Amino acid sequence: MADPARLVVVSCASRAEAERALDALRERDARILDAAVVTRLESGRVELHQTHQVAAGEGVVAGGSVGFVAGMLLGGPIGGALLGMLGGGIWGARDTGVPDERLRELGESLAPGGALLCALVPPDAAAAARDALASYGEVADADAPPVP
Repeated sequence: MADPARLVVVSCASRAEAERALDALRERDARILDAAVVTRLESGRVELHQTHQVAAGEGVVAGGSVGFVAGMLLGGPIGGALLGMLGGGIWGARDTGVPDERLRELGESLAPGGALLCALVPPDAAAAARDALASYGEVADADAPPVP
C-alpha cells in the first residue's frame, strides 16, 4: 500500500494571504494533489474555496460534450449527451482530496476574517511544502484522511 498523502495546513491572516501562500507553493512545484482555502467570515460562516477539485457543473459540461460526440458516432446524439451529462455530474460531484466536512471542521477553529490554506501533497513533498509556507503563518501537517 502506498504512503498516505500529507495534509499541510497554514494559518493565514486573510484569504488574500492564503492565496499568496498557495501561489508560493505552486512556484515551488510542490506537486499539489488538492488544495482549498478555508475562510471564516465576520458573520461566523465558514466558506470553502476549492482550487483543484472538479465542480459538478464542469463535470456536466465535460460529460455532455463527450456524450454528444459519442452519440454522434453511435447514432443517438441527444441520448448520448444526456447520459454523458449525468455521468459527468456524478463524477464532478464526488469529493476527491480532503473531504469538505474535514475542511469545515478546520474552519470552525478560525477567528472571523481568518483563513487557512489546506494543501494535499505526496509524502515526499511535505517538507518542501512546509518550508514554502513557513513565512505565511503557523504550519502543521498530518496524514490526510482517507478519500471516500
